Amino acid sequence: MTDRPSHHEPARTAGPRGRRYRRHAIELADGGRLVLGVDGTIERTDAAGTATHTWGTDDPEWPGQAIRFGLRPQATTVAPHGRRDQGPKSPG
Repeated sequence: MTDRPSHHEPARTAGPRGRRYRRHAIELADGGRLVLGVDGTIERTDAAGTATHTWGTDDPEWPGQAIRFGLRPQATTVAPHGRRDQGPKSPG
């Protein structure tokens, strides 16, 4: 047996807690780009590659830009708390 993942199991890497996005860029008609970072930040660049505007996930304008990447804002989810299954009860 090896420690390497099989071809059916993706390699796991440690990352920051919270949602991770896939880096993606969209070419704009004016020669600029919209770039989605792995932290969800969206950056608009001009034709020369200079950043002209940045939207963080907490920015109220972020959903309007994120929809261009096919993303929709979602409420933050939390792990459920409460009753836990203790396993099978012993007879008797």
